[in-house]
Amino acid sequence: MDPDTATSRPPGRGHPVVAGVDGSPASLQAARYAALLARERGSRLELVCGYQSPLYGFAQPWLGQDFLDADQQAVQDAAEQALASAAAELRAACPELDVVTRLRVGGGAYVLIEESRRAALVVVGARGAGGFARLLLGSVSAQVAAHAHASVVVTRPDTSGADPADAAAAFPAQQLAGPVLVGYDGSDTAQAALGFAASEALLRRARLVMVNVHWQEPWGFGPKPVTDPEQLARADAEQMLAEAIAPWRARHAELDVELRPVHSLNAERSMIEQSGTAALTVVGCRGRGGFTGKLLGSVSHALVEHGHGPVAVVHR
Repeated sequence: MDPDTATSRPPGRGHPVVAGVDGSPASLQAARYAALLARERGSRLELVCGYQSPLYGFAQPWLGQDFLDADQQAVQDAAEQALASAAAELRAACPELDVVTRLRVGGGAYVLIEESRRAALVVVGARGAGGFARLLLGSVSAQVAAHAHASVVVTRPDTSGADPADAAAAFPAQQLAGPVLVGYDGSDTAQAALGFAASEALLRRARLVMVNVHWQEPWGFGPKPVTDPEQLARADAEQMLAEAIAPWRARHAELDVELRPVHSLNAERSMIEQSGTAALTVVGCRGRGGFTGKLLGSVSHALVEHGHGPVAVVHR
């Protein structure tokens, strides 16, 4: 992708960074990460919560309208409290950041997908269970990653065992440090992912690591190849990566790039392993070999579910 056309939605007030909030620790962690991204871009941060009574569409007539109204009000009150609490923390930690809240009636995934139409980026936490039980953000992350109209970053649960209060105190000083890793296979969505990853690496002043998982063509009959097929496959992978990043290197001499061909038959497992070395892993929503009706490919789905750090799923 040409560096001049890589960013379809430029950062700024017109295209905010949107974070899904549901009251769980995972969603609060996602909101903090979204705040760092918004601060990095100079964008507005919008905290969004979709709420809906668990009885919606399933309530028995004998429950009565008063009971149903009270239940809906309780869910709304909990959602408002979750948004207010998250916004208060982020405003105190980053007073320079423009933080707004949006409460929407509807399921979490539906609301965030709709909000993504005007967003520069959407951030969600993986498996938000653990907050108030009626507003979970679990499978929401996969649904939003698959169907959003903007790129989506899925943050991982904190497994360090750190005290939540310590994490909140340390958050404002955090930097988005470490390499940005992108999976590249030459597909259109991989080119979009490369554009996002290169732009992000430039913003962070971080190394860009380009990964291509490859395997040699099968050989079993005929004369023995003059050159080892594995070496040929690696050379082809390196050439593809070098050609893809060449326009970025020509325009941005300061971009630090590592080309990393990975010899493997299992792209999903390999990309999950590679994600452990990155501060952010970037993939297209669907690469080569996926069938058209599947909006989230096998590699992107595996990373959303099992990646070792934040994962960005880029939509064209």
